[in-house]
Amino acid sequence: MNSYALYVLIAIMAAAGTLAVVPTYASSFDEEACPDCGSMDIYEKAEYAKQNNVPVSVWTDSKIYDHESEITVGGYVANLRGDAPVTVTVISPQGNIATVQQVEVSEDNTFETMFSTAGALFKENGMYTIRAQYGPQEINDKVMVELVGEAASEESACGDGELAVKGGSEVFCVPFEASGAIVTSASANGATKSLTLKIETEGDGSISLAIPRDVLDATEDGSDVDFIVLVDDEEADFEETDSDDSTRMVDITFSDGASQIEIIGTYAVPEFGTMAAIILAVAIVSIIAVSARTRLSISPRY
Repeated sequence: MNSYALYVLIAIMAAAGTLAVVPTYASSFDEEACPDCGSMDIYEKAEYAKQNNVPVSVWTDSKIYDHESEITVGGYVANLRGDAPVTVTVISPQGNIATVQQVEVSEDNTFETMFSTAGALFKENGMYTIRAQYGPQEINDKVMVELVGEAASEESACGDGELAVKGGSEVFCVPFEASGAIVTSASANGATKSLTLKIETEGDGSISLAIPRDVLDATEDGSDVDFIVLVDDEEADFEETDSDDSTRMVDITFSDGASQIEIIGTYAVPEFGTMAAIILAVAIVSIIAVSARTRLSISPRY
């Protein structure tokens, strides 16, 4: 073997040895991904380094709660964005927003807040999604918790002999008398133009309602027409016993075992109440005003 070939062979062997050493060195360097972690072992350092790679993370102090609990929500952000808060949103099992909070981030990059499950916002059982967003939409994390047990009953704003009917964002007190059944809930629906009662029967019986016309009415060409009354989705016997400019009195009979009474008219209180309509009107006026000012500001000047 001549000297040139020998030099080439030595160079190749040296290069191969260098490549074999580099991965070992890199592996030991990765163990120090968190050089400021003090006396942590390599596993704790690796977990801390992984946390730093997640822009925002969120957790809770438990996975299951009842309706008289405090949910403690904590979290961590990898990189502070000035004074920007974390937006924590709680979404109910039905997909509705139960509550939203803006939470400040501490100097150690952590945040914490609490929610009470005792209110009406958490009356449903099931899985709730707690979502934390920090800055842009894509920087978020979420955790699931479950609510179980029986929700505390709400005190009715209506008096004895009055039925609390939920219509849109309001509650209407409707005078009523019931025999042979207990009314467990009542609601008016503007989309179906109906008033629905959920009942638990104790035998054959009847329910008399003094229905306010602004809750439910049935008219055609300015004149009253009959309601349609269904008991468990089947037409039922009823009698309209009295009416005036503000109310219509109906008497409905039912058989033992019935669970639902639906009274259908031509109008029911809309989904959004008076206050919501006022807010919507103010918003529309504001948009028009801002649009008008914007057009004026960009008009060319000569």
